[in-house]
Amino acid sequence: MSDVDVIDAAAKEWAAAFPRLDVSPGDVLARVQRLAQLIEEAQNRRLRRRAGMVVSNVGDFDVLRALRRVGPPYALSPTRLRGAMLVSGAGLSGRLKRLEHEGWITRETSPDDGRSLLVRLTPEGVADLDRDLEAHYAFESDLLRAVDLDTRRETADALRVLLLDIEARP
Repeated sequence: MSDVDVIDAAAKEWAAAFPRLDVSPGDVLARVQRLAQLIEEAQNRRLRRRAGMVVSNVGDFDVLRALRRVGPPYALSPTRLRGAMLVSGAGLSGRLKRLEHEGWITRETSPDDGRSLLVRLTPEGVADLDRDLEAHYAFESDLLRAVDLDTRRETADALRVLLLDIEARP
């Protein structure tokens, strides 16, 4: 395995093409973006191969995980669901339509406010997720196998600081 990645190669090209340009933010940001792309591709491949109900992509899976982790009755309003997701909430209505069609969720009128909707995991959806969650998180752990536990914690801490700062900006 080489110690030079695509980000190092790009920095070297920038140094030759535009020597005064400081591309050092890419040491972190470009790697985060590239990792996000590669992780999403790997997760999508895994989701397409998993047994059980169809999950089209990691964005749809994120909706399902957000509903499952809130506990019974596994329901959130679309607004709260968007806030609970780890991926972008863009296209949420399309995701919900697809997940409803595939039997994962129902959309129903909120018993607390007849003007709003609740998105709820179906019992079949809960059961299917519960059969797969340990395997999914084992898969995610395997994605991190090159990094020891202490480094994972340090990286998570540093990324938390960055995430909170960027989220707090106007």
